[in-house]
Amino acid sequence: MASAKRDIRHIIDSFSEDLIQIAKDVVQEHVERSLSEWQAKNQKVLLRKSAEDEKALRNQKALERIERVAARRRERDEKKATERALRLEQHLVEGKKPRARRSAADATKKVASPPPLFVHKRRRDGEIEQLKRNDEPEPTAALNGAAQPAIAAP
Repeated sequence: MASAKRDIRHIIDSFSEDLIQIAKDVVQEHVERSLSEWQAKNQKVLLRKSAEDEKALRNQKALERIERVAARRRERDEKKATERALRLEQHLVEGKKPRARRSAADATKKVASPPPLFVHKRRRDGEIEQLKRNDEPEPTAALNGAAQPAIAAP
């Protein structure tokens, strides 16, 4: 009799385990079906969100790259400044005068360049039109013999 009770309990336990497994499978199927229906309804929203996430990731990477470049530039500038200060100090120790840097005053000392020799204007149809320079004498005055200064004979 004890073995019959044990067999019945074993059958009931295996039956309940089977029922639990069947219930889990049904619930899993229902969840997957509901999820696929929700994804089908909200596919555009999900695509937009994934595109926004990708864009945010690209922007974040770009910002990080910009920050790295700026940090390298700052380090390079600091290194150059320390090297420049060291060279200046060495020049002072050696008794040399530091070189004068070019400034805006040097730029104003330069003589203004003459106007261009050949002045052209291209029309919209592709034809090139010769423009006159303002500092040239009038062509009629150059042809007139009276306007030219007389050459003294030696």
